[in-house]
Amino acid sequence: MKNKILLVEDEPDMGLIVADTLRSEGYEVVVARDGASGLNKFTEGADLVIADIMMPKMDGFEMARLIRRKSADIPIIFLTAKSGIDDVERGFDLGANDYLTKPFHFEELEARIRSLTRRRFIQENVCLKCGHISFDTRTRKAHIDSEELS
Repeated sequence: MKNKILLVEDEPDMGLIVADTLRSEGYEVVVARDGASGLNKFTEGADLVIADIMMPKMDGFEMARLIRRKSADIPIIFLTAKSGIDDVERGFDLGANDYLTKPFHFEELEARIRSLTRRRFIQENVCLKCGHISFDTRTRKAHIDSEELS
């Protein structure tokens, strides 16, 4: 069995098609129909999240923001009809690793999934130092000696 994917899609037909296609490729797929349910199912574990943006109860942007609070390393792909540059920029700023607009080709989605699931995103305790200046890449905080910089 390949990786476990959490698919958060409120359109039942789209969710069914994407889930069935990914399952036919050997992925384990868990489906949620809104952002709040997606966030709850995320706590059960997933190797990758694919999420729409425009959903009831909680949109995909908010869900991704909350997922990032819990896990900095889970890959997130937005799969959405929102194609404006402001939406794409916001998606990446909230922690998405990829952004694919509808309509899309399944082969491209599968290639992006393969790319993201073979990467390792975890950086544990990587602190860069130069003289009295240090930068923790995990917490994204800089210090001179022991004083934190803004």
